[in-house]
Amino acid sequence: MTTTEEQAISAADRIAADVRHAAVTGDWQRAYETANRAISRGLRHPVFFMVRAQRMEQAGQLQFALEDYERAVQAAPTDPGVHDAAGLCALKLQKNERAAEAFDNARKLDPAAPGLHFRYGLALARLGESDGAEAAYRNALNIDPEFADALASLASIKARQGKAAEARVFAEQALAADPRQATAAVALVQADMAERRHADAEKRIADLLAAGTLPPEGQAMVSGLLGDALDGQKRYAEAFAAYERENEQLRRIHAARFPANLGAEALRNLIGYFENTPSTRWRAPDDGQSPAMPASGHVFLLGFMRTGTTLLEQVLAANPKIVALEEEGLFSEMGDTYMTSAPALDSLADLSGEALKNERRLYWQRVMKLRPDCAGKIVVDKQPLNTLKLPLIAKLFPNAKILFAIRDPRDVVFSCYRRRFKIDAALYSFLSLEDTARFYASTMRLAEIFRDKLALQILDHRYEAMIEDFDGRVRAVCDFIGLEWTDAMRAFDQHEAVVDIRSPSTLQVRRPLYSEAVAQWRRYADQLAPIYPIVAPWVEKFGYPKV
Repeated sequence: MTTTEEQAISAADRIAADVRHAAVTGDWQRAYETANRAISRGLRHPVFFMVRAQRMEQAGQLQFALEDYERAVQAAPTDPGVHDAAGLCALKLQKNERAAEAFDNARKLDPAAPGLHFRYGLALARLGESDGAEAAYRNALNIDPEFADALASLASIKARQGKAAEARVFAEQALAADPRQATAAVALVQADMAERRHADAEKRIADLLAAGTLPPEGQAMVSGLLGDALDGQKRYAEAFAAYERENEQLRRIHAARFPANLGAEALRNLIGYFENTPSTRWRAPDDGQSPAMPASGHVFLLGFMRTGTTLLEQVLAANPKIVALEEEGLFSEMGDTYMTSAPALDSLADLSGEALKNERRLYWQRVMKLRPDCAGKIVVDKQPLNTLKLPLIAKLFPNAKILFAIRDPRDVVFSCYRRRFKIDAALYSFLSLEDTARFYASTMRLAEIFRDKLALQILDHRYEAMIEDFDGRVRAVCDFIGLEWTDAMRAFDQHEAVVDIRSPSTLQVRRPLYSEAVAQWRRYADQLAPIYPIVAPWVEKFGYPKV
């Protein structure tokens, strides 16, 4: 190390001590200004980056804050507190993979800190890795058996899994440790709902709302649970009002992130492009550049949210020859590359040779990373809104089979409106009844155009027909995808669930087949009247009764 470098380190240490002193005495403005000047001079010290990151975080500039936390991590890679701070900021940005990595590093550096294990579990839960999350929460409890947040999070997992008795045990322990633990209280509501104790759930929700301990998003969630509790008591007008309150609250919370209806609007250009593109442009045969596929078959399960795709996926996954991929977003990057503009779509239509082969290879690499056991089996890639990416599917995998799920459009729209999804640019539409209907209608219109323009091997699968004739419909699906029927498929509810614990369908697929969701819209006929003109063409096209 040169003398100049030693002098710089010495200067950085002296200034860092001044920054710490300012922070300890509460003079955060001086701490920030001193740290920022030091960074501007080219000095590097984790304290400088941490203080500046905290200032950026307080100002709501989370991305800039995370970048400084990352610089602090590079400067102090063995400091668990620095990794922890980076993870917390990443969570706020919904960068859940980065958060999990940061918390994992922190807990390995300080394995005796229960909070680090808990936060690692929280990040894993947001990623849908419920088993890993549960293990992390239990690690936290091994260190501190009365860690209320970990107990409450375990209660939440068990409630979402439909294990009401276990959920109650963990929730009651959490509330004994911290009577204001809102997550535990919500888990008890979910346990009541799982056991169909709707009146008990309603009372518990009233007490929870009166306590005023819930954050805004928690209040919205509880409003939705209240709707379900009232629905279970056949008080449909009150239930719909609760769903409206939930969605109005969520719209206010997320309005700054999604200022426009990006669902139906985003489809307008796609519809225009394909309406004016000849089918010959998209019906070119496979150019022979496909890499060897590890699976014995390839199926895409598409349609729209809440059309029964999760139920069908769970039924198929009960067959040992099926590997089901639960909404993994395997086309996200390719969609950004090839489907965001007319020139990008033109480049997709022209894709051939080694470039096409490489995109196929990347897809299968992602599949193998997720499910290395897929070799020799049929892979079912279930992502309902990949309907919008059918041009990608047709181009990359012209021999793939497509199952297209259909359900009464009125039930689809209402179910999307009343159920809780992780909100993104597309699903923000579900917070408005009319926007949901327009998004659905635009998606069905686009699917209709794709059927005309693309070379697709497609089978329509009607949810109601499966409820009426389970064996007959599932056998038809098996014949189409080249799968042999097994009796295990009839006992799908006994099979380990493949559905993501965050999905609105989690509890439904753990039940035997039931018909309660058929024509559910009739109970809310008056409240759903505004959407009828929007979905009427699809009600008629799919052959559902008008009344």
